[in-house]
Amino acid sequence: MGMTVSESIAAALHQAGVDVVFGLPGGRNVVPLEAMRRRGMDFVLVRNENSAIFMADARARLTGRPGVCLVTLGPGAANAYAGLAHAHLDRAPVLLITAQTEAELEGRHTHQVLDLQAMFRPVTKRTQYLTTDNPGQAVLDALDLTQQGRPGPVHLGLAGSIATAQAVASTGQPRPTQPPAQPFDPRAASIRAARQLLARSQRPLILAGLGLEPEAPYGALLKLADATQAPVVVTPKAKGALPDHHPLAAGVIGLTRTDPVYELLAEADALIAVGLDVVELVKPWEASAPLIWLGPWANADPIIPAAAEHVGPLGPALEALATGPFATAPGWGAGRVAAHRKAHTWASPGAPAPGRLWPQEVMRALRANIPHDTLVTTDIGSHKIMMALDWPAHVPNRYWVSNGLSCMGSGLPAAMAASMTLGEPTVCMTGDGGMAMVLGELGLLAERQWPVVIVLMNDNALDLIRAGQQRLGLPACGTEFVNPDYQAIAHAFGLAFHRVTHEAECGLAVARALETGRPALVEAMVDPASYPTHIMGLGG
Repeated sequence: MGMTVSESIAAALHQAGVDVVFGLPGGRNVVPLEAMRRRGMDFVLVRNENSAIFMADARARLTGRPGVCLVTLGPGAANAYAGLAHAHLDRAPVLLITAQTEAELEGRHTHQVLDLQAMFRPVTKRTQYLTTDNPGQAVLDALDLTQQGRPGPVHLGLAGSIATAQAVASTGQPRPTQPPAQPFDPRAASIRAARQLLARSQRPLILAGLGLEPEAPYGALLKLADATQAPVVVTPKAKGALPDHHPLAAGVIGLTRTDPVYELLAEADALIAVGLDVVELVKPWEASAPLIWLGPWANADPIIPAAAEHVGPLGPALEALATGPFATAPGWGAGRVAAHRKAHTWASPGAPAPGRLWPQEVMRALRANIPHDTLVTTDIGSHKIMMALDWPAHVPNRYWVSNGLSCMGSGLPAAMAASMTLGEPTVCMTGDGGMAMVLGELGLLAERQWPVVIVLMNDNALDLIRAGQQRLGLPACGTEFVNPDYQAIAHAFGLAFHRVTHEAECGLAVARALETGRPALVEAMVDPASYPTHIMGLGG
């Protein structure tokens, strides 16, 4: 006897190496859930469907395989929308499987009915309803599509009657997966043009972005930077691509319209974009220097004017360009980066409010008390801008943030899935607004006992928005709130808790939390007045 559609789906996921599925099921998809269980898959029950997408993205980023989610139709699918939009704009390979209304009920039944294809089409690479016709292959195709070209999410809908029906196996040849990569040609016209531009450039600058993953050509990037003596500017999702202690690590772009590194871009006479995706930039692309585009996918959406373009694996192209020749000016490179760093080093504006500490003191306490390779996630708010600009990231792919969509509530689920995948402690810095969105996930954290240290920046406000009101001379309206008793909440979930008001006790609390190997909540009572959005007037 053949397999049911649900069994065929589970078999395809198992064949593709999927061993964890994140989600929140409904009555319409308990049958596929059971098929996944029988295949030995770990189903991670989140408390909100958005969290499932954030967790699947995190697992995909660490394993190199698409993350998979299962949610119900109607409210479950609607709740997952922001997460799916995050996967779309943050270029995450995620497969979302939802329940689906029976086709024969369309037009005469409306309870919990939404047009899921119309809803998900703008934020997916494909949205498709599964049928009995070879559903296993449809799942394999969908997983493959999430990683073809520019990564992104795919949605599959499954009706209850289809889930229990017998699958019809394909009688044709297996459909092709991604075409094999073409061999790199160092004599290609694009590489020759790039060489010629660099040979006459006196002030080259490298811009590295989220397209570095999953290839991870970090050694080749370092080789090119050292050879050209080009300052390296990264987007938030590429932070750590060049260790921040390297003398050519110039800073981060993509947080505000007046990021300090725009000064260096204005001085550069040639730009080397490596895996750059302008979805990360708050400010529209306006650089005038000639640009070399090196990307794993095409220069599109929008097109950045480029003097030379190479689409394909990044490592060979970086290695080829590193052979020179170069004409970099002696005053450029490490010397210019050192001067830039000195000009933008944070200085304390004085004493914080009583019973509070500066956010930068929290950041220093973290850096001093966690290993360099500990994965750190940041949620969205004023703390995101501070961390992305100034957090010393020394290891690639160990600083994470939602940046294309910049979705609040993403930091904790990402840190949880990362801890699960790595089998080691992770740290999440979140604001009180973002924490309020995912309080329920503390239950999952308590159940699984993943060693996640949550550093909660408590300032009783959506400070990034409040700061914008202040810059316009407006009163705070709709941006301040009363926080709950986080100590009581932590204890209710059985989590260790520390409230800190000084840098030294913050460091001690983090160190103690890491030593236990169990989840913990550190509540940092911060004075937001020293955030970059306050003291520098940056536009968010």
